[in-house]
Amino acid sequence: MVGVAAQEDRMTIGVFARTAQVSTSALRFYDDCGLVRPVAVDPITGYRYYSPDQLDEVTLIRQLRKVGLPLGEVRRVLAGPARVAEQLLAAHLSSMERAVEDARVARTTALSLIRDREGATLVLSGQRLAEAIGQVVSAADASAGIPALGGVLIEVTEDELRLVATDRYRLAVRSLPNDRRQVPATAVVDAAHLDRARQWIGNQAHLRLGYADSYVQLTGPGGQQRLPTVAGAFPAYRIVLDGLPEVRTQVVASRDLLLAAVADDPQVRLDFVMHGDLTVTSSPGRGTPRVVPADITGAPVAISFRAATLYPALAAAASIGPDVMLQISQPHLPVVSRCADDGDLTTVVMPVAASPQSET
Repeated sequence: MVGVAAQEDRMTIGVFARTAQVSTSALRFYDDCGLVRPVAVDPITGYRYYSPDQLDEVTLIRQLRKVGLPLGEVRRVLAGPARVAEQLLAAHLSSMERAVEDARVARTTALSLIRDREGATLVLSGQRLAEAIGQVVSAADASAGIPALGGVLIEVTEDELRLVATDRYRLAVRSLPNDRRQVPATAVVDAAHLDRARQWIGNQAHLRLGYADSYVQLTGPGGQQRLPTVAGAFPAYRIVLDGLPEVRTQVVASRDLLLAAVADDPQVRLDFVMHGDLTVTSSPGRGTPRVVPADITGAPVAISFRAATLYPALAAAASIGPDVMLQISQPHLPVVSRCADDGDLTTVVMPVAASPQSET
């Protein structure tokens, strides 16, 4: 009877595997590794039998394997006290956490390399980008009620990066060369957020620019900046640039002298005389006209502006060169302002009708 009872207390490998929720091949593997031996093996058939008392041990092994514990350490856990098990598991989890962090870093690097290869990102100087932002961001107007006008268009073409902003009276376009072919991409980012990030951008030796669904990401040695995008389509600025009329008068003058003459007048009139100087006539009651030395070619012309529109357009070229170029077609049509030393900062400024008091 004892033999019969002992026999009834045994479980075939199949029954034991189902009860322990492991495969029969796992049980054979545990046997080969010396972790869990069957209580009996039929010498004729080779059938393996297990005891119900072994279920807890197999369940523990299954959990340790889910944790990813190597077999050697599983054996130490089974043989040692709880304190040893706690130490082994803590060390193993720390190692796994480090591996996950390393994997995240490797993933970021790999994605950057992949995007670089496909032209989805652009690497550029942080200082140059910060300067470009400063030259265009003041042309944005968040008070207009049109979301896109409160943003700056960041546009990657095959050969350059363009920053564009407009308040409908002034259009500022700054381009930075790109020496690698890029996949074209565009996004309109919030101008205020971009301006706040400008100092951080300027402190980065280099930046990697990438596009996402709701933001543009800048990654540099000092970390990352996510620039949120704004809703709505940006105005078709290329149509404005392509539709500019033929230049009839071109003026090159000192930017600083012209800024001092324009100052903060509500409205100023510029008189250009061929082979002469530029005369800046102030609003009524603001003083006598001021003369600014200038190199003028083309037809004589007088044109009026609001200083609030003209002044920032002239000031934007501060980091590019000491001179500014104005290209004029007609007194009532847009005027193009360019830096005389670097043509890739272009500002289109709308004139205004001259007030009767300022007419000569």
